[in-house]
Amino acid sequence: MRLSFSVLLICLTAPTRHLHAQETPPSPEALLQRMEETYRAVRSYSDNTSARYRNPDGTDGAKVECKIWFVRPTLFRVDAESRRSETVPPKREVMWSDGRTARTWSTTSPVVMRKKIQLAGSKMFGTYAYHVPTLLEGSYGGPQRLHQLASPVFNGTEVIDGVDCYRIKGSWQGDPYEVWLGKVDSLVHKLTANYKGYEMEELHRDIRLDQPIAPSVFFFAPENETVVPPPPAKPGSSPKPNRSSATEKAR
Repeated sequence: MRLSFSVLLICLTAPTRHLHAQETPPSPEALLQRMEETYRAVRSYSDNTSARYRNPDGTDGAKVECKIWFVRPTLFRVDAESRRSETVPPKREVMWSDGRTARTWSTTSPVVMRKKIQLAGSKMFGTYAYHVPTLLEGSYGGPQRLHQLASPVFNGTEVIDGVDCYRIKGSWQGDPYEVWLGKVDSLVHKLTANYKGYEMEELHRDIRLDQPIAPSVFFFAPENETVVPPPPAKPGSSPKPNRSSATEKAR
């Protein structure tokens, strides 16, 4: 009888202890530090990023589709296409390094050689293209990066695209931010910000870590492509370049 009572007591209390452990996350500072360490440790990274903006008056702003590829130590490409309205042609911007040289290009400017990859101060893209790349390589950014959010606080949990995430609120140079970090992978799956009334929502999907990326991704030539190619469908597969039409070449 005593044995049965002991077994029953263990069965009743064990789930309670387990539930309590699940509901007590690490501190926001620890979660942000774990995020930074995770990105710093990866050998390669790729994702599909979407960003949506909303104006202070509540109307829709720019919409952006962006792709990121990175292979340590020096292979990098960020490739974004933004559209402000259906009546204005989209703008495409690319920054890339083949390991020896760094370049930038957009549909409104020719190819420019750069000394190195430097997103902060480049006057290209928006913050949607800065935060994850500067976590992957600190030299791409400025004096502050995403893991250094000021006054971070835990804001519950939420599932984003099937990934259970911690929500962390903080501020970035005085602007309110919120980051959704995967509980298991410690990666950024969603980010929101408010810049003086302008709202941004950023989603990172199809995240792939430590998988081969075709070298051709980093040997970008604007005249050979008209759309942003997706990350390789399978490890080691090569994206097929899209030949430009006469219209695109003229643009």
